[in-house]
Amino acid sequence: MSTNRRPQFAEHDFRKATRSEPDKACVRVARHGDWVELRDDKTAFGATDDHRLVFSAEEFDAFLAAVRTAGEAGYLGAVRAGDFGDTCLEIVNRCEDYTFRRRGGSIELAFTDVEVAAFIHGVVRGEFDQGTVPTEVVAV
Repeated sequence: MSTNRRPQFAEHDFRKATRSEPDKACVRVARHGDWVELRDDKTAFGATDDHRLVFSAEEFDAFLAAVRTAGEAGYLGAVRAGDFGDTCLEIVNRCEDYTFRRRGGSIELAFTDVEVAAFIHGVVRGEFDQGTVPTEVVAV
């Protein structure tokens, strides 16, 4: 992990994939410097159960590269078959939904197939790359 101090992310720092439905639950990603956080927006921002998955930018960029190498259909097919790969982010198919967790971590976030597909589509399109500008503004 980075030795730089982890920033405090604000709600407006988090963005979702453009394929995600407006006003629907989704995977949210925030990037700042050497840090990346993922959250589930079905949970109120800042609530006690607003759990986050935290990665260094280097770790998360390696995940992005792995998804792009496999391709959208290839990566989703592997996850649906139970192979979540060897990256910092494990996506585990639980039949009814998918669990996101940091490799070796205990915090888990649950997403539907539609939410995961929108997130992976955004990854392939580069929507969560360092330096990209969010395509939506989230009201604070």
